[in-house]
Amino acid sequence: MIERLRLLNNKLIELNMNNEENLKKYKLIQKILSDDKCFLKMEIEYAYSILRDLGIAETDLKKIYMELIDIKNS
Repeated sequence: MIERLRLLNNKLIELNMNNEENLKKYKLIQKILSDDKCFLKMEIEYAYSILRDLGIAETDLKKIYMELIDIKNS
């Protein structure tokens, strides 16, 4: 799942090359996602915020977050 989020973020970086504010945000997310266990190290509010910024639907947030913090998948 983390790999899919990285790919999604890279696409968003490409799409926002002319939008400095969004580009800065996605570059920061890129840095955070470089750590495979980043979602285990952050508060749930921050994790949900990142997932929302990546365009994850509200209805999928909990499911994806739970998958990201599942120790068996880490």
